[in-house]
Amino acid sequence: MLTYKNSKVNPNPISKFIVLILMSFTVTKLIYTEILMVFVFCIFFFINDYKKFAIKSLLIFLILYYIPNFEIILKFPFLVKIFLGFLLLIRMFYLPYLAGSFLVRTSDVSSIITSFGMLKVPREISIPLAVMFRFFPSFKEEHYNIKTAMKIRGISKKNIIKYLEYVFVPLIIVSTNLADDISKAAECKAISNPCKKTRYFEVKFKLVDFIYLAMFVILFFGGILCSK
Repeated sequence: MLTYKNSKVNPNPISKFIVLILMSFTVTKLIYTEILMVFVFCIFFFINDYKKFAIKSLLIFLILYYIPNFEIILKFPFLVKIFLGFLLLIRMFYLPYLAGSFLVRTSDVSSIITSFGMLKVPREISIPLAVMFRFFPSFKEEHYNIKTAMKIRGISKKNIIKYLEYVFVPLIIVSTNLADDISKAAECKAISNPCKKTRYFEVKFKLVDFIYLAMFVILFFGGILCSK
């Protein structure tokens, strides 16, 4: 399960949301400092006890970094163009993916909902997002349990059609029940009540928030200036 580590090296969810929005603009802009941004993300993953994910993310990006641009890809054979184009598309969305992963992996659902309240996010947006953030950790856990049950029963991946049937059919049923249960739990906790709520988690700005925001703002606008 995801846990909120209220430590000196973990920025609060508001800072992570701001960086996520900033990284979404890198999809359409050529940012020459993207490798430095990935390196900064990996440092923050590393110091927040996601060491394997940090190393894996850095290695994957180093491979994607040497994918040629679209003009060069067009000169290759058709199948090679499709493959390289797909890898280039992954590279375009890699920074938003890392920003979103850092937000989800290092933030508790309660702290995220508290951040929504501080940012005055409308209930029409905050309530579905709250349900979504609670859904995916539970869905991941159920997926792991189903795969473990398949191994115990001796169902292997050799017969891929049967394996997909045994995995995906329970997942569809479980995901439907999960979404229903989480929605009911949210309503029982009066999530849609417009009155002022008392929060267990208190979101504060710390030194790490200013460092986290400043590094990405500088790298983002520095990369845009370098591209001109």
